Amino acid sequence: MKRFYKLFSLLLALTLLASGAGLFAGLFTAPAQAAEGTWVSCWGSSLVNGSATVAGMSFHDIIPMRTTIRTQLTVTTSGTELSFIFSNQYGSADVTITAASIAKWDTSAKNCVTIEDGTQTPITFDGGQTSVTIPKGKRVQSDKIPFKTYAMETLCLSLYFARTTYMTSVGLSNGRTFMQSGSSEDRINNVTLSNAREVNIGSGAITYHTIPFLERIDTLSQQSGACTAVFIGDSTLVNDTYLYYARRVVSAGVKNVSVINEAIIGNKLLSDGSGIIGNLYGQAMRDRFQRDVLDIPGVKYCFVKIGLNDVLHQFSKTLGDATPKHSAEDIIAGYRDLVRRCHERNIKIYFFTKSPWKGYERNFLGSGVDITWTQQEQDMCDKLTKWVLTNTEADGAIDCSPLANPADPYALCPSFTPDGAHLTDLGSIAMADLIPLEYVGVPKGQGRTAADITNTDPYKEKRQIQQRMANAGKNPTQPTTQQPTTQRQQPTTQQPATQQPVTQQPVTQPPVTQQPATQQPATQPSEPYATTPYPQDGPNGQNGQNGATNPYVDNQTYANPYDAQQQNVTYNTPVRTPTAVNATGSGANVGFLLVFGLAMVVAVAMVILTMMRKKEN
Repeated sequence: MKRFYKLFSLLLALTLLASGAGLFAGLFTAPAQAAEGTWVSCWGSSLVNGSATVAGMSFHDIIPMRTTIRTQLTVTTSGTELSFIFSNQYGSADVTITAASIAKWDTSAKNCVTIEDGTQTPITFDGGQTSVTIPKGKRVQSDKIPFKTYAMETLCLSLYFARTTYMTSVGLSNGRTFMQSGSSEDRINNVTLSNAREVNIGSGAITYHTIPFLERIDTLSQQSGACTAVFIGDSTLVNDTYLYYARRVVSAGVKNVSVINEAIIGNKLLSDGSGIIGNLYGQAMRDRFQRDVLDIPGVKYCFVKIGLNDVLHQFSKTLGDATPKHSAEDIIAGYRDLVRRCHERNIKIYFFTKSPWKGYERNFLGSGVDITWTQQEQDMCDKLTKWVLTNTEADGAIDCSPLANPADPYALCPSFTPDGAHLTDLGSIAMADLIPLEYVGVPKGQGRTAADITNTDPYKEKRQIQQRMANAGKNPTQPTTQQPTTQRQQPTTQQPATQQPVTQQPVTQPPVTQQPATQQPATQPSEPYATTPYPQDGPNGQNGQNGATNPYVDNQTYANPYDAQQQNVTYNTPVRTPTAVNATGSGANVGFLLVFGLAMVVAVAMVILTMMRKKEN
């Protein structure tokens, strides 16, 4: 019996050691694994050469010496660390950023340059250096900065330049930048930049916001399966469509998909920009596709809207002679090449059809009518749209015909555009609702529409036009009953090759992907919704119908201090109280089970030992 007692004691000791080791592993090893996470891109802006070329000479805007610039931007997924990529790709000389910091935007502020006090965090380089020099033609990446963010949260990046600096490499979308000259280095940590002026280009209905040197922000996501969806295209996608779509994803309780926008004004698929401001139109998409899609951390989905400028610029009065001539077949071959390159990387790719553009004149900076709609250009656009809707190569399509004017299917509905081709904020809401959430893995039936989130009715004017036409005895064309946005995973879902979707009257309501306004997400995100408004006027500020207030704030309106014509929108979604991000693999559940199991083992052992001792006595 004593031999058995010793053997039992040895087994009990081994059990305790094993349980302790398991508990140690559950409490310490698992969090270390969770801290590794997955790096994804949470913000981006495709950089271009920020110069105009006149008589062979380049002219740049400048950042004066001793100047602080502050950029307001929105990240689309949560994370625990940030890393910043700055580029001097188009520079002719080295660029020095003297100091940099990141902070949260003060959501109670009435301007874009006030940050939340106490959130200022220095951005360092090369293991702790506060300053960095970017060689001409090169890029640099910052250190990994501990900084917790939430999906759809607005941040402010502040940079200080001690020397006069040419703005050579700039983005023109997805943020707003303000500049204050004559400031000292510590100005970047000031809660408010007083007397700051906004940095932008354009005039009238179209304004583009300059963001110097910042190419991308990556974040360390703790969500399982974290990935990035990239929107890429021309100026018809330089708007808030991607942000509204990201909010739809968040409304479905999906926390592991980041959405970024790499669209460029005037961009073409097959050739670089041309003309006096051709540098602003960027490299041909097929040439920048590696940088702006394939090299993006965590990229899994790609949404492409390109080709309209390949058609129009070759017929332009000012650009026609300098623009290579390409047929619709050439552009389609370019589409196929993008599909091939994405599929080689297991990236799903979706194409938008050509949105209506009749009435667009490309009257940039008051230069006069440069483009006139003709059936020749429209026929080319129709061929591209037909391929997008009927091909079996890409992973799906987004049909933009519902954005058309009921009185003219070749033109955009007036409320959707300020100039005939680009989108107002209302147009961005409508287009975001044309994109199925299933395209980024959201289960069917989950999530809300952007129209529901913003409490707006994008198609109100369309119905009014249809009513006027009906009253005048001119019934609008009946809408198509087939939904071209159906994902083509099987050839049987393809539309007939003979179908001409662009000549049909668009539907008067958003497609079947729209959910009823009363539907609630199946699951609620654990992180708080940011209580920040959309960037006012959109990142590109394209019209008088400005960015709407954050839909997650209860009965709030936001008066845009930069636009007296701001249209306030009221929302009725409850406020969510901010909570800490739940890290996956924390080890808490494992530790509890191990402790409970250990207690049970000890209890049973004590009972057995007591019985054995009584028997021995």
